Amino acid sequence: MSFLKRLAAGLLCLALLLSVTGAALAAGAPAVIDIGVSVDGRDGMLRAFEDAYPGNYYVSLTDLAALLRGTPRQFRFAYDEGSAAFRVTPGQAPAADAAQAGRVSADAVSLAISRNRLLVDDSERRYYTYRSGSDLFMSVADVQLMLDLNADFDGEGRLCLSTDRPFSPDVAALKAEGYFDIFNSVLVGDADTGEVLFSASSGRAFPVASLSKLMTYLLVSEAVRDGRVGADDLVTISQEAARISRSEDGTVGMGLSANSVYPLSELLGVMLVASSNEAAQALAEHVAGDADTFVGMMNDRADQLGLRFTHFYTPSGLPSYSRRGLPAKLQNRMSAMDLFRLSQYLLVYFPEITEITSQKRVKFEALQYETYNSNPLLFNLEGVNGLKTGSTNKAGYCLVASLPVTVGEQTHTLVVVVLGSEAAGPRGQAAELLLRWARDHCLANGFGT
Repeated sequence: MSFLKRLAAGLLCLALLLSVTGAALAAGAPAVIDIGVSVDGRDGMLRAFEDAYPGNYYVSLTDLAALLRGTPRQFRFAYDEGSAAFRVTPGQAPAADAAQAGRVSADAVSLAISRNRLLVDDSERRYYTYRSGSDLFMSVADVQLMLDLNADFDGEGRLCLSTDRPFSPDVAALKAEGYFDIFNSVLVGDADTGEVLFSASSGRAFPVASLSKLMTYLLVSEAVRDGRVGADDLVTISQEAARISRSEDGTVGMGLSANSVYPLSELLGVMLVASSNEAAQALAEHVAGDADTFVGMMNDRADQLGLRFTHFYTPSGLPSYSRRGLPAKLQNRMSAMDLFRLSQYLLVYFPEITEITSQKRVKFEALQYETYNSNPLLFNLEGVNGLKTGSTNKAGYCLVASLPVTVGEQTHTLVVVVLGSEAAGPRGQAAELLLRWARDHCLANGFGT
């Protein structure tokens, strides 16, 4: 099996893995094995384990650091007790005894997915890893993204690492081999020109969960611009807004209390960064008087913008149930192309949205609430400045991310859309891969080519 197929299988494996409880996984912790490795033609061995399926490898960062010593991609890897973080320092040689020290506790791998703090040159990264004592095991795909390293498997099953050139994915080959088949839709394009650089199933409508809040943001921002509401208005959390915080459809409310009052500007921020459903509902009611009227405005605005495969039922992206004896569970739906166009419009007419969405950690004073941004690309890819994540049981995990790129004297913003991932890990991985590919394409060829 080629590495591209292994990569696609690895994404599916991770999605399946995250749907299983930690207790179930701990009961059958995988055994660590040695796999053959070639580093620029030099043979070696690397500890790894096969996660869920044969060939889906997670590899030891301790061993990898030792193997890459003296190459252009060398790095120092160590666990820092003081900060309780694993540190990767590119360009530095690993300690002489690092590989042997890491082997002490690697008889089996214990599950600690998404809770292992990882710093690369002191900057936090958001990759999914497994911990074994003072070592981390990371998927081969994420290793390539983190270290800018090329990896592939040869016909004999050896992992071949090339350190003389940066990581350069071939998205056409990935598409042909089924990498994008586990998503509902993907797209990456130039928001300044409208050019779509790559897409798969981008013209079909799918549930989009909290990505709907981008349209809510647009309508509230237009209402502020037109003087219909004020940025400093105090907005009341209604009984209905408080009630929807109890939804169990793959979302978590903030628990804002009915009749509490907050500044409109803070509710806009917490809606985008923390994806507060209560905030979206309260803002809709404040602008339109009631949520149903606001939803009508959302659909009218979608028509005006030419979003052909879009229909909204709620301001928040939570499902809505029809009031019938046999109720329908109604989901906001958009296509990846429509989301690209909506994002393009926002970035042109309300570029200040990125002042909110570019923050890795945000503190809302009036709400007395502080949170990290759920967009992993803010941490994993330098320059990313937005825009929104979302998930429900039906929509899966969705993401719209933006990245300004400068070529010569021109700066354009790239936008990537990923819809319907089965887990958060594959969503971030595919989005980062597509943005990196699009960035490199523009840097090499310019804009509009």
